[in-house]
Amino acid sequence: MKKDDGAPELLEKTSLGLIERFKRATIIEVVYPKERGAIGLRGSTLPLSWTRTTPPTATLGDRSVFELAIADGETLDVKLVRGNDEWAHGRNYTLHAGDHLHLRPAFERTTCKLLPSVTLDTKPWPLRYRVLLPPTYDEQRSRHYPVIYAQDGQALWSTSTDPFGVWTLDTVIDQLLEIGVMSELIVVGIETSEARKDRLGPVPDPTHGGGRAAEHLLTMTSVLKPRIDKEFRTRVGRDDTAVIGSSLGGLFSFFAAWTAPEVFGKAICISSSFWWANRYMVRAAGLAPSPRPTIYLDSGVGIHADAAAQDGFQHTHAMQRALTRAGYTNGDDLHRLAFPGQHHSTAAWSARVAIPLQLLFPPAALTQVPAKSITQ
Repeated sequence: MKKDDGAPELLEKTSLGLIERFKRATIIEVVYPKERGAIGLRGSTLPLSWTRTTPPTATLGDRSVFELAIADGETLDVKLVRGNDEWAHGRNYTLHAGDHLHLRPAFERTTCKLLPSVTLDTKPWPLRYRVLLPPTYDEQRSRHYPVIYAQDGQALWSTSTDPFGVWTLDTVIDQLLEIGVMSELIVVGIETSEARKDRLGPVPDPTHGGGRAAEHLLTMTSVLKPRIDKEFRTRVGRDDTAVIGSSLGGLFSFFAAWTAPEVFGKAICISSSFWWANRYMVRAAGLAPSPRPTIYLDSGVGIHADAAAQDGFQHTHAMQRALTRAGYTNGDDLHRLAFPGQHHSTAAWSARVAIPLQLLFPPAALTQVPAKSITQ
């Protein structure tokens, strides 16, 4: 048999072809105001370097695109830089073959910014609130942000001194943004310590009274939200507007989204007082509004039979059943979780609020623009 002298060359070509086939384009799209500085990339392996900045493959206005080749099964750690030596806020990104990463970086601020308290002379109660702005707010001047309206603003922040405990919500959000697992957003914390049962109770409770939540809701929708939308760069639609609260604040959050679903498209209801007024909201949940808000429910649950340690577990479960009968789908527009061993406390809410924030506000994706369509 004649020896095939071309076999080694053929084998070499075949191997190279396999290598190239297993390399898929990895794209990093970055939006950053070009007047604030040029964006570059550094990384762990060639063709990138931790000491040398690689310019974009292509740019168009404020958008920069980096196109990389990574072999299947390999990883590449990267980080954005501005100019020559300013590193972007947050951790390094580990990329795999075929990844498409969409980034709006911050260089000038690494944490959210809590603004001073504002008081509005509204009726029947003064409206006091504070606004938490995301790290990129002052840099990304063209960007608009989702908004969460949070009850119990007197206990939300790391600087709060509420005697019943604090959430440290600003710290939680800083940590989530630092690891890149949620979208940046604006938080409006509304103080509700004054006349709390009136503000947050949907109807009067036979034992606890209250029941003027409709008035508090009207102030939020007719006074507060228009003011926030005017003063800040918000996304005004219902899909980008949420309400959050715990205990009576969780009950009110459900009531707000159920009553004004055209305003609030999402409700985060933590350890909610669904027992209020003989489970009024559970009974009212039989017919879903249109449009239908996305709902997150949770509660702690004691590991023993002590009812005081159940954190409304049975009432939250009843609400879940009512919502599924009304057409909700678990894991889609309804999320319900239980946390064994956690009681009704701000410490518990602080420990688990990161979960609904990630579920309802995942990292935002930008519209992809192929690199070949962007001019150098």
